[in-house]
Amino acid sequence: MSQRRSFVHLGLGVLAVAGIALAGASCAARSPSSVACGAEVRPSIDCSSEIPEGDIGVLNLASDTASFEDVAIRRISAETEKFVAAHTRLCRDYNACAIDKATYDEEKKALLKLLTPVGSLVAAVKQASSEEERQAALDALYQHTVPEAERKEELTLTLSMEAELPESAGGGTRTVKPDEPLPTNTRVFFKVEVKPRAYVYIFQNNATSGLTVLFPDERIGTKNPLDASLASRIPNGDLRFRLNDKDLGFEDIYIAASRTPLQNLDEALARVRDGKVTRIKDDKLLDGMKHLPVEGAGAKKDSKCRDAGLERCPRIRGLELDLSGASGSKPGSKPPSFMARTEPGDGLLLKVFSFQHTSEGAAYKDAAEKYAKLPAPKTRGGMVIERARTRGGMVIE
Repeated sequence: MSQRRSFVHLGLGVLAVAGIALAGASCAARSPSSVACGAEVRPSIDCSSEIPEGDIGVLNLASDTASFEDVAIRRISAETEKFVAAHTRLCRDYNACAIDKATYDEEKKALLKLLTPVGSLVAAVKQASSEEERQAALDALYQHTVPEAERKEELTLTLSMEAELPESAGGGTRTVKPDEPLPTNTRVFFKVEVKPRAYVYIFQNNATSGLTVLFPDERIGTKNPLDASLASRIPNGDLRFRLNDKDLGFEDIYIAASRTPLQNLDEALARVRDGKVTRIKDDKLLDGMKHLPVEGAGAKKDSKCRDAGLERCPRIRGLELDLSGASGSKPGSKPPSFMARTEPGDGLLLKVFSFQHTSEGAAYKDAAEKYAKLPAPKTRGGMVIERARTRGGMVIE
């Protein structure tokens, strides 16, 4: 494990050793070794022998741990305790002749299905060799043990950037992949799905045109919050964004999402729309987002600021999900540009989606050929919004 984070095993295995031992002692009936239930004489059960081996107790992290992870750990512990307590009650009821063996076996099987994997899932978190591996292991443990109803701030977001290429690039439509090249005059819109209902914010920064708020914007129809499990089109109706010719290079689009309004970000983007802020460095909140690592770039994450909020925490937040499980990857459908879920205990998604903006003609053709092989330095760019099949553009400032 790297020096950036360590596990403090204070109480690790409290349930696995002391707690489970006590539970087993309260339930075990070793003398006599059998109990009479009316005419039936049944062997009594040593409940402690029924509990799977391994650490299933509280995980305690070092002091630099994000508080939202502490929330996740507490929930995991509470749910694990419920599993053990339910098994203890089931054992006691069986030994007290309150239930028959068939009922006991059926309910025990269901409980052990929940409890048995916990030990190996905890071990995976403890033995993770990288931050990404640890996050994935903790998420697997959290998803297994904590019911959806208790994951109160959890949010899943699916985003597709849909592009219509100009005739100079052969025309046609496609769902844009991260870092994919797009030529000037490409028309695009976003399809966003959230689960559950959520507030979504999308903006862009470039060296020439400055800050551009893509969403929310009163001119484009779609409004916050976005409804759950419905594909929201941004912009709405016949509106689309068009890549202008002012900035070329890699363009970064910033996406934030939460089940509750992000008041500070709302206010910052309102200042941009009102023309009070035109450069990202002039706003502390937005300037912090500028330093978010681009998705997939493998940048280091600053664990000391992870729960300090947007102002002090320039890091991607949220787990990238396997697109093979996304709704957009069903037979006959295209996978989305990306799909992400909040980290365990966290209620905020922060992402940066990047694509390569080229000029039309040979430059685009060359970039398309090199797309998968030659990543380029990230720069900033700009978008224009316009109505379909018209030439009049509205620059969002």
